[in-house]
Amino acid sequence: MILYSKILGSGSPVLVLHGLFGNGDNWNFFARKYSNYYQIHLLDIRNHGKSPFSEKMSLDIMSEDILNYINYYKLQNPILLGHSIGGKIIMKFSVKFPYIPKKIIVVDISPIYHKNNNNKELISILKKVDFDIIKTRKDLDAFLKLYISDVRTRLFISKSTGKKENGKLYFKFFLFGIDNNYDDIIYEEIKKGTYNGPTIFIRGEYSRYLILEDYCNIKKIFPKAKISTIKKSNHCIHVENPIDFYKEINLFLKNKK
Repeated sequence: MILYSKILGSGSPVLVLHGLFGNGDNWNFFARKYSNYYQIHLLDIRNHGKSPFSEKMSLDIMSEDILNYINYYKLQNPILLGHSIGGKIIMKFSVKFPYIPKKIIVVDISPIYHKNNNNKELISILKKVDFDIIKTRKDLDAFLKLYISDVRTRLFISKSTGKKENGKLYFKFFLFGIDNNYDDIIYEEIKKGTYNGPTIFIRGEYSRYLILEDYCNIKKIFPKAKISTIKKSNHCIHVENPIDFYKEINLFLKNKK
């Protein structure tokens, strides 16, 4: 399969991989900000957005998706950026094909698994959504509010819906495929292989997806890695503290090493 993407700008390629339940549109601001300097590829990962849906889903398979995409577009040594599960895919890809990425940017995810999210509970809630009854995003928010107090989570899920030609809402992700493969994707740890290229791990100050104690494990696999903590942010750093996040991105991209 060839993943769907939005491509903006020209220059050296930068591939951006979103997190679970999201799609490439989550990174539109990044694309607008950097498309004057780079060719930005906002990908929809397998089972998300406009990319093909499949019952098969693993870090190895999704790494192959990235390889197929790079070969299809004949991209030379792209920079890779991934947030959350997108970051895990990039880590897996980089140790499998270390000669391909020019640099990698991993946003708030560790190669080591941490029990720090309630996505399995979220999946159970999403299974209860009946779009024959829930007609609008307002209806969806009212339903989700029964189970989810966090406004940002509800808004994120709401933005991950679309409308069919008949006006009926649908999720822009393949919930069945995600659910069936969730444990394999989330619990897998990146322990083998080495990527020697420039690497940055960016973590949110309040997040538990990537903790400073992971640094030793990270350095074994990514010897040139640095970890940067963005103040006043949790998991969605690029949304919660974009000023400091993009300062860090700018420094890393401008560094010639």
